[in-house]
Amino acid sequence: MWIDSTAYNHCFLVLPLAGFLLWERRAVISSVSPHPALWPLLTMPALSAVWFLAAVLDIQEGRQLVMVAMFQVVLLVALGPRVFWQLLAPFLFLFFLVPSGAFLVPSLQTITADIAVAGLRFFNIPVFSDGYMIEIPEGPFEIAEACAGLRFLIASGVFGCFFAVVMYRSFLRRILFIIMSVSVPIVANGLRALGIIVLAHLEGSAAAVEADHVLYGWLFFTLVIMILIALGMAFAEKPGLRPPTRSTTMRKLSLWRLAVAVSAAVLLAVTGPAYAYRLDSLFPAAQLPRGDSPHVGPSWHSLSGTLPNWRPLVHGADREFLEGFEQPGADIVVRYVALYRLHAIGNMLTTTENRLADDGEWRIAERGETAVSLGGEKITATSAEIVSGPRRRLVWSFYIVDGRVSARLLEAKLLQARAVLLRRAPVAALVAISASMDDPGNPAEGQLARFLAASQSLPRYVDSLRPVEAEPGV
Repeated sequence: MWIDSTAYNHCFLVLPLAGFLLWERRAVISSVSPHPALWPLLTMPALSAVWFLAAVLDIQEGRQLVMVAMFQVVLLVALGPRVFWQLLAPFLFLFFLVPSGAFLVPSLQTITADIAVAGLRFFNIPVFSDGYMIEIPEGPFEIAEACAGLRFLIASGVFGCFFAVVMYRSFLRRILFIIMSVSVPIVANGLRALGIIVLAHLEGSAAAVEADHVLYGWLFFTLVIMILIALGMAFAEKPGLRPPTRSTTMRKLSLWRLAVAVSAAVLLAVTGPAYAYRLDSLFPAAQLPRGDSPHVGPSWHSLSGTLPNWRPLVHGADREFLEGFEQPGADIVVRYVALYRLHAIGNMLTTTENRLADDGEWRIAERGETAVSLGGEKITATSAEIVSGPRRRLVWSFYIVDGRVSARLLEAKLLQARAVLLRRAPVAALVAISASMDDPGNPAEGQLARFLAASQSLPRYVDSLRPVEAEPGV
């Protein structure tokens, strides 16, 4: 993740920065002696259990954050609370090793779009806003995920924590500067987007600033960081660490106590992962049986010819079906079904990397939930309007896990965890259907509703699938 995502390139600097903070405390380190403590071991079973739940729920950030927390407990056990407290800042800084924060992107996009639209209206520039799409007379602008400001927000937060620890002694000043280093980038990103749109308005062309908007962004954020540094230096107070006296802090280290305490901490830490991998081994290597896709009522028939240029981007599916269906009356619906064999660890069904459409071609203009009828039963599905140029499509999607239909990712993860722990319903599915919104006389909602009403019970279809042992050599 550090390499693949530009939002987390800064993680390579976390260990050197933590090392610098330790180096600043070298006088403290040389003047105190570790005194292993056993009471922190009481927290390790709980952390190990949380790691296990995060693994079963397939929350990667949770697993990594708990792993760093367990390492903190090992340090606390090995060094004792007195030494650990003296080195608390560099130890806590290690939490920045975890690539976290992607869940903030939609909220950051919304805030950025709201600031830009409010600013345009303040300057009396005609503007039309449709979700993350902002249009002025000179052309359209999109607040894409890359423009949400996540990279700058995370990097600024890390910088703010480092700067506050190095430059301040007062706890209040540290907290205030950290809050400022997190809040300022959010507002600044909205002003950056507003500035780019206003510049396009002044130049009379959106395309004129499109090529250089990344450069403008970096220059603007560099200026913001310089302002933060200037404000921080105006109130700086060098910590001036005063090590405790040797007479009161130097103690004889018991190697036997240290070995027992650290060994016990490590053993308690690995109980959760060991049980998770043991549970995963109980799921035999198997493959889904060959079979047809879910059938639809006779009034619908398979669409001949080329399908509309839409399909979800889904990872790790054991089997996929992408089909088009049409019905007299110009109803055309595309259905996507992805089938997954459940595992105790690493279920790709609920990974946040799955997308309802290719981000390079489609953008989500609006997202919500809708109540629909599936096989005579009322369910809730995620509803998303996707846009590509003049084309608009409506997409309904939902998960089928352990015989239940869910539109929410977290609920699907919980159902998935229940199925894994109870070792039942070994197959789950992601279903998405889509219809064009380009014909006002034939609403997409009606097309999708009629299609689902004519479809067989998808939970029963998924429940009928059972993995079979792969034959030797296959």
